[in-house]
Amino acid sequence: MKRITKRNLTLNLPSDLIREAKVRAAERNMSLNAWIQEAIDHTMRFKRSYIASGQKILEAAEKRVLKMPKKKLTRAELYER
Repeated sequence: MKRITKRNLTLNLPSDLIREAKVRAAERNMSLNAWIQEAIDHTMRFKRSYIASGQKILEAAEKRVLKMPKKKLTRAELYER
C-alpha cells in the first residue's frame, strides 16, 4: 500500500471567500480542510481526464482511425451523402 505523505499549506485568501468556503464545507458536514482537499482533487482528476481524452483523439488521428477524404469535397458533394 502506498504511503501518503501530507504537508501543510498556508493560503492567504479574502475573508469573505473563507467565510463562504466554511459555509459550503459545513453544508456537506466536512471540515474546511477536507472540503478544499476534495475540491483540489476533483479539479486535478478532471484535468487528467481531459488531457487523456485529448491524447486519445490525437492518437486516433495519427493512426488515421478518423477517415478523412483525400480530396476536398464541394458543398453539393457533402449534402448528397
